[in-house]
Amino acid sequence: MIFTWLAKFFSILIVLVILSLFLFAARFVSYSVLVETLTNSFFLASVMFSISTAFYATMVSLVLGIPVGYTLARSKLKFWRVIEICFDLPLVLPPLIIGVLLLITLNSPLIKNFYTFVFTPAGAVIAQILIGMPLTIKSAKTAFQLISPIYERVAMTLGARPIKSFYDTTFKMAFPGILGGLILTWLRCIGEFGATLMIGGGIPGRTVNVPINIYLNMSSGDFNIGITSSLLMVIFSFLCIVFIRTIIFNKTR
Repeated sequence: MIFTWLAKFFSILIVLVILSLFLFAARFVSYSVLVETLTNSFFLASVMFSISTAFYATMVSLVLGIPVGYTLARSKLKFWRVIEICFDLPLVLPPLIIGVLLLITLNSPLIKNFYTFVFTPAGAVIAQILIGMPLTIKSAKTAFQLISPIYERVAMTLGARPIKSFYDTTFKMAFPGILGGLILTWLRCIGEFGATLMIGGGIPGRTVNVPINIYLNMSSGDFNIGITSSLLMVIFSFLCIVFIRTIIFNKTR
């Protein structure tokens, strides 16, 4: 009983702290500043860059993450446990370190002679794939683990081919969890800063996403646009999380 009350107390305390921070920051935002931010060409360019790079990174994570997540959920080989640890590293390492390691790799003569990824949108997409794909893999693995393999076996005994049996049973039942993971991956890629800045270079009009745009505004003293952009990101992220919890997860109940 005491743990329940402690959980309620700290939950309310955290919510109040977050609301206080949000309301304190909102004091610096006015209607004119909001209009200025939403019509600012650099802000709009950073929004489009964030959406496009996050979309491409999420699509690659979808193609690669679902098979890996399924394999991790079904396989008992120790080899895949080692692979899973490697995929978990981007979740615990600072993104800046990921960016440094990626910069060294992509700037090597072998890759550089093939294609120049450094300080390009393609390089930013690769950085976001490394940062975001572990979330897709984790979500897919958890979703597949909750579904018994017996459904696929029953479908195959009824004449369905392996791919069709997987799609009609396991994949359809796991889809809400996978979709939630993909949305979280997309949000993580939109909010990625360290690795994207290291690989993309933060070139205005070319490789600047919303977090980098906020950083550039704050570092140059344009606090009103920086704070307004930050609050818009908070509101957007909050709405996406509400969508995941109310629309997607409710379908699994």
